[in-house]
Amino acid sequence: MIKHLKVLERNAQDARLFLEKSNALNEDFLPIKKEGYILWPLNFEVKGEIVVCEGVESKRNSRDYRQLLPSEIRGLAPRSFDIFGDIGIIRISDECLEYSKIIAKALLESHLNLKKVAIDKGVKGEYRIRQLQMIMGEPGFVSVHRENGFEFKLDISKVYFSPRLSMERSRIYEMSESREEVLDAFAGVCPFSVSLASKGCKVTAVDSNPDSEFWAHENFRRNKILKSSYDFLCSKIEEVLPELKFYDRIIMNSPTTSLNYLQLISSKLNVGGVIHLYTIIENDINLRIGDYLPSNFSCVFERVVHPYSPSSSLVVFDIVKVKNNVQKTNQ
Repeated sequence: MIKHLKVLERNAQDARLFLEKSNALNEDFLPIKKEGYILWPLNFEVKGEIVVCEGVESKRNSRDYRQLLPSEIRGLAPRSFDIFGDIGIIRISDECLEYSKIIAKALLESHLNLKKVAIDKGVKGEYRIRQLQMIMGEPGFVSVHRENGFEFKLDISKVYFSPRLSMERSRIYEMSESREEVLDAFAGVCPFSVSLASKGCKVTAVDSNPDSEFWAHENFRRNKILKSSYDFLCSKIEEVLPELKFYDRIIMNSPTTSLNYLQLISSKLNVGGVIHLYTIIENDINLRIGDYLPSNFSCVFERVVHPYSPSSSLVVFDIVKVKNNVQKTNQ
């Protein structure tokens, strides 16, 4: 008997990617399909609905691409990597750089949905853009990423986008209600905004990167979102915030800077509204989010989304405005 993560069938592939990246997927067993659900076998328990049942042993070869590598390289190659459309994105240590093409070839051979492999040299600059180097495949970083029933087309070398947030985008979609007023404060190419607008929310998306604006409009069109359902403002959030209304839900997905803006942006939250704050925290630090907020805000949910580096993690906080002396509403 082993533990399984139970997810809706439509969320199965996003769950698989999450489990693979966190090393929680037990590849010695097969997933089990039951009445609209998928049970994913686990190495260890994760957050979600856990079902304990007899596992179905797998006779397939492992999808761990490192098994295709020479033994002297296998221990140096990274286990986890990102998949954006048909591009595999890996981080390689300096000692492993000379083997990068061998690693890329093994990755392509083990994941037939991939056509290219690029090295991630880190997120840099004002627009939080990945510095990428293509090491195998045709030049160009434009691809189409599919998750949760949506499609997002973009140039991953020019805009910020994290495939690892697919489960977070699904979680917030499930939490939201139609007709909510939503502020996506660091919207990027609008993966949060597109999904929420599709549910009937009215979205205000803000991002200062002109390339994000271009791809955001493309993604609203691609997912058949009416122009009346959203506004995109190409600006820094602090420059447009005074002119904005009040919101029922605010998304703050700028992991390296979100905390700096929390007090400012929280002033635009309606009573009973929710802020979803994403920030990077060193693993040995116990962050008290309440220290950054007035007393009429309460953190109601917190979880580690995924490791960010050997010493830090991306963490999400759900923050609710619980009371206010003077209630403000949209006109």
